[in-house]
Amino acid sequence: MARMDSMGWALLLALVSAGVSEAKPVKYAGLHPRTGQPEGGLCHIQAVHVHNATPVHAQVLYRQHGDVYFFIGDPVPFGYEGPRHSYYGHHPVVINIILEEDTDEDDVEYCYHDGPHHHYYPPPPRHDFDEQEDVYYYADEFPEAYRRDSPRLVQVNVIYRPWRYPRPVVVRPPPPSYRGPVVNVNVNVDVDVKVNAAPVRHEVIVVEEPDHGKHKHKKHKHKKFKDRD
Repeated sequence: MARMDSMGWALLLALVSAGVSEAKPVKYAGLHPRTGQPEGGLCHIQAVHVHNATPVHAQVLYRQHGDVYFFIGDPVPFGYEGPRHSYYGHHPVVINIILEEDTDEDDVEYCYHDGPHHHYYPPPPRHDFDEQEDVYYYADEFPEAYRRDSPRLVQVNVIYRPWRYPRPVVVRPPPPSYRGPVVNVNVNVDVDVKVNAAPVRHEVIVVEEPDHGKHKHKKHKHKKFKDRD
C-alpha cells in the first residue's frame, strides 16, 4: 500500500510539473486589460513584459507586433484615467511609434472602433488626420489590408457594445475629408451579449525597457510601412 501511495504521488507530481512546463510566458507591450472585462482593470506597464496567459479576445482586441501582443482597443472601459486622445471611426495605428522603437519600417495596423472612442496615444505622424472640436478623423484612403481584415476586426464593436463608459462628445458631422463609416453610437442601450473572460491575475516580469520621450505628431503623408498582405 505504501508503495502504491508513493507511486501515486510521483505520478501526481509528474503531471503537475508537466502542466507548469507547458505554461509558456506571453509577451505584451503597452497598457492592456488584465482580464478582458472592465472590472479587471488595466496593466499599465508600457515596456515589453510577460504574463502567463494569452489575452482574452486576442484576435480582435490585439495585434501581434513580432512576438508581442499590443492592445489596440479603447482603454477607458477598463478604468483608464490618464491622458487620452479622441478619435472618430476607423484609423491607422503605428505600433512601433507608440512603443518608441527606433526602426526604419513602420508596423501599421488599423483600429476598427465605430464612432467616437479614445486611445492613450496621439495620431501617428506621416498619416493624414483632420481635427474637429478636439476629435481626430482619418482623412486618407484605406489600403487593401484594412478592407481584407475588416469583417473579422469590426467585431471589436460587438465586444464593447454592452459596456457603459464615457465616449468623446461629437455634436457635428464628420468633416468632408473623413473616409470611414459614420455610426451613431448609443452607449446607454442594454444589449445581451456574452463576452468570454478569464478573471485571473497573473505575475508580470519586465523583459525590456524602451526610452521614454514625448509623443509628437503633425499632419503629413506616411512614407514607408509594413502592411500585412
